Formats: sequence, C-alpha cells, structure tokens
Amino acid sequence: MILKYLGFTIFFLWFITSSDPHFGTDLSWQRVPKADKDDVRELAWMSTDSFRSYLEDEDDRVSDKFIVTKYYYPTVNFWFLIYTQFDSSHVVIHDKTNLSLIYKVLDFSSLHAKGLSKNILYVLQQKISDERISKIKKDLKFLSMNPFSLDQDSKNIYRNLKDSGINLPIKKLERQAFFNKLRDNIRTQTGQRNFIKDGIIRSLPYKNFLGKYFSEHNLPSELLAVPFLESSFNPKAESKVGALGTWQFMPLIASYYVPKKSLSPQFDYRSNVGVISVAAALLMKENFQLMKSWDMAVTAYNSGTKHLLKTKRELASADKKVNLEAVIKHSDSQHFGFASKNFYSEFLALVHALAYEEELFSNIHKNDRYNVNDDLIFYLFKCSLKPDKTLNKTQLDDVLYYNHHITQPTKTYPRGTIVTSKESLPGSKFYKLNIKQMVEKKPKDWIKFLENQSCSTK
Repeated sequence: MILKYLGFTIFFLWFITSSDPHFGTDLSWQRVPKADKDDVRELAWMSTDSFRSYLEDEDDRVSDKFIVTKYYYPTVNFWFLIYTQFDSSHVVIHDKTNLSLIYKVLDFSSLHAKGLSKNILYVLQQKISDERISKIKKDLKFLSMNPFSLDQDSKNIYRNLKDSGINLPIKKLERQAFFNKLRDNIRTQTGQRNFIKDGIIRSLPYKNFLGKYFSEHNLPSELLAVPFLESSFNPKAESKVGALGTWQFMPLIASYYVPKKSLSPQFDYRSNVGVISVAAALLMKENFQLMKSWDMAVTAYNSGTKHLLKTKRELASADKKVNLEAVIKHSDSQHFGFASKNFYSEFLALVHALAYEEELFSNIHKNDRYNVNDDLIFYLFKCSLKPDKTLNKTQLDDVLYYNHHITQPTKTYPRGTIVTSKESLPGSKFYKLNIKQMVEKKPKDWIKFLENQSCSTK
C-alpha cells in the first residue's frame, strides 16, 4: 500500500513540475516541432556607445545622486540595452563577468509569430540558444588549445573581445587559461523591453501619488525605478520564493509595515500598489539611514543590509569611504552573486531609461485611467462591510481596479481595512487619510486614526 501511494506521489509531482518550462517538458500533448533555420537570426551588434547620450544624461533629467560612473558604465550599458532595445523574443549570449563581452544576439521574432504554446516556444528557444552556446564553447575550447588560430570563428571571437575592450594575455599558457575561463562564464539574458513598456503603462495612474509621497519623505524620485526592476510594475507578480507585488516584498519584511493579519493568499496588501509603495518608501529611508549612501541603500533592497554592513566594516580600516564598488570587488560570489552585483547597475539603467521614456518607448500613454484627474486617495473602513453592498457601480469598479487585495467584493471585510481609489467614497463608512497622517505612521498603525470614528449603518 505504501509503495502504491509513493508511486502515485512521484507521478503527481512529475505531472506538476513537468508543466513548468524550466523543467523542459510540455504537457500540451503536442509534439514539439523541429527547429527551423528561419526560427532565429543573429542580429548585427551595435556600438557600445550608441546610447551614451542617455547614460550621460545630456538633458540633465537624472539627479546627480545617480550618475553612471566609469566603473558602472559597461554593466549599465548592457542592462540599458536589455531594457530598451531587446524584447522577450531576443536572447543575448554574453560573459557573466564582463557584460561588455557579447557573443551573439539571437532574434526569435519569427518563432514567436508562429502562435505556439508558451511551453513549446520556451523549449524551442532554449534548444536553439543551447546549440549556439555549445558552438561558442567549442570555439573557445579550440582557442584554448590553439590560442593563435586565425580561422573565421576565431576571428569572430577575437573581434568580440576587442569590441568589449579585453586585452588578451601574451603568453600561451595564460591565453589557454583565459579561454577556458571564458567557456565557464557564458550566460544568456532574455530581453525585457516589452515588459518595461507594459510596466510604464501600468504605472501611469499611480505616478502623481508616488512622486508626492516620496517627496514628502525627501526621497529621490529615481527610487521609483525599483518596482520596474523587481516586477516590471506588476502588482500580481509573484516569485518562486514568495515575494509578491510591484515591489516584491517578502512576507516577513512586509509584516514590519502593513497589518500582519493581511498577509494571506486571500487578502494581501503586498498586491496593493499604493499601500506597498508607502512601505517601500519607509524601507528605502531606513536603508539609507543604515548604509549612508544610495548605491548601498538600493543594493540592500535586493540583498539585505547584513552582508553589506559586514563587508563595509571589514573594509573600513583600509578606506573610510567605502562604496558599493569596493564591496563588489571584495565580496565573494557565495554571499554576493550575479544578481546582487548587478542590481545597482540594473537600477541605474532603468533610472535613465525611465527618464527618457518618451524617446525610448512609443505609444505609452494609453491607460484608460491615466486621465483621471484626482490623486490616489487612501481610505480606512470605519466598520465591517461588503464592498458590493456599500459602493455604487462606479465606486466599486474603481476600488477593484486599484485594490488587488480585494478579491471578493461580496465578502465582509473588517474595520480598518485599507483601500485606495480615485473616486470619492462615502464618508459615513470610509475614513479618508491625508498625506500627513500617511507620513506620520506606518500602514500597520493607520487603524489608530479610527479611534474616535464611528460607522453609520444608514
């Protein structure tokens, strides 16, 4: 009997996981078609200086706090291209240590146009990408044994190295070790342009409020690039480790700022853009107070403050002005991996992309709620109530649009529930918060403003 249930469990787990494209299996019961030579084409690579005017901020649209220094320029330039030039039908094959070293840019637009299921599309795209990676690794292996080869494939790699500013070792043994290391460093990155554009459209109804609230805390508006980096400004985004919402808060961190009882699958303030943005502003402010610089504070949003503070203390004796550049150079990959080391560069790339969004992204002002004149308003339920029985159709539609944590409008929500809206809600049942109150207390403490408030049953 135990073996029977064990066998059933193994089959069930296989069935569930194989539906995930990361496991490379498709359960649509369709045969995966063979890759066609026309499914992919290689794009000619452009100059690394093609977008220098944006990264150097020639129009002075970005705060001096977030300039792209010489150290960060190569990595910021790479991520700027990923966010503004390549969409999800492009795969960039590159070196994970030196992001300037790009071997190939694969364009799968024709494959995407075939209308295949997501799983089949993923499998084919991955298969073709792996084939190109294998060829590059084969060429690098050949060069490790024959470092002075001048066949066409070798010339192509040497040109890539030259374009990325890499100086080759002179001695043969050093060159062999160099090419062997390159083989281990190959990585792929899918383009993000279409996701960022969608995020810009989603963010428009919140833009005025976010600018005002961050300003009230004396926080630079450039920090609003973080939710684009975290989720492409998607309030429904959820990571495999449990982070949720535009700012990708984990439950524990969120509990420091929003009501703890709200953190459940049925009701979660992390999916409310307004509420969790208030929490993010407070977290950013605390990070800056701890880290003393914005490069460290922004990075701490991704990797936490513990390792950064420890590394900062280790380096303090040698250099009192420890910045993120020093931390990156000092840190090992175990505690500070690819994602952590690149987080600030990705952030800077998005800061500059968003500063020049009208030039870089076309037709972005199309959200049907963008022209609503009123700012985003924050309300507290004065009593337990059912939204569908309390609000008129226009009000309910607005509440459901701006409050992804209100998933069941027919359900009774408790006194103190926070909602946001651009429609005026009835004062007899909803308490309107002002910006001063929202700055004064954390969202989890806003219920205190209801102490002298009564609920009308009329």
